[in-house]
Amino acid sequence: MYKLVAIDLDGTLLNSYGEISFENKNAIKNAIEKGVIIVLASR
Repeated sequence: MYKLVAIDLDGTLLNSYGEISFENKNAIKNAIEKGVIIVLASR
């Protein structure tokens, strides 16, 4: 089980409109509910 997930923003989490897809939102929500720490990373 993962304890932490780091996600890049541009080109990975965000689409070309700067939005988070429904599928990504659900995946993040499910991970948080399981106790996974989500870290957003960008440069």
